Amino acid sequence: MTQTSLGKDGLPLPLRQKIAQVGQQIKLARKRRGLTMQAMADRMFVARKTLHRLESGEPGVSFGILAAALLILGLEDDLDHLARPEADRTANLLDRQRYDEKQRVRPAKAEVDLDF
Repeated sequence: MTQTSLGKDGLPLPLRQKIAQVGQQIKLARKRRGLTMQAMADRMFVARKTLHRLESGEPGVSFGILAAALLILGLEDDLDHLARPEADRTANLLDRQRYDEKQRVRPAKAEVDLDF
């Protein structure tokens, strides 16, 4: 029996559409490799229905199932692009603001003339 998640019902439409798009991309990658749903599900150690839910873009499918599908398809490196700190514009902007605020302004030190 599958467990229902209250969080998926509250997802905004654009996010649900992106999840559905990822599911379609996984489906396309599977088909391009000539894998049947059953063959891929077997390699992922999941039920065919679970793979169908992933490819249909159901938000309640676990992250582990997504990772397993990407591994089977040879696309596991795509996970490296998720939530990359260097691509997090908001956090980078906040870090920069905090850095600028912490910078102390000091008067220039008087240079000692050691030339005799």
